[in-house]
Amino acid sequence: MSQEYEYPLIDGLNVDEIVILTDFYQSIEEAYENSSGIPRPKFMTAYNAFKRIIPSKMEQRQLEREFKEQSGYDAFQVIKTADRNDNKIIKVYGAKNGN
Repeated sequence: MSQEYEYPLIDGLNVDEIVILTDFYQSIEEAYENSSGIPRPKFMTAYNAFKRIIPSKMEQRQLEREFKEQSGYDAFQVIKTADRNDNKIIKVYGAKNGN
């Protein structure tokens, strides 16, 4: 996954928490970029860990917005896709930057 942007973080995170956020962002990238998507359990594990590290819905949405602005990938779309079905694979179609 090639990236030309930085993952958004918040102040006060320790190294383990930064790794968890990075895993969440990478799982979103995988849902978009990997031709076979991401296994739903893998995504849900990353998403649930993200929610444990960032329990505030407001901060979650802020980080998701910042990630979308920087990467072009919409975390909300991936979360919605994972929540709406029990498919074993989560794949979100739509290119970066709205294409």
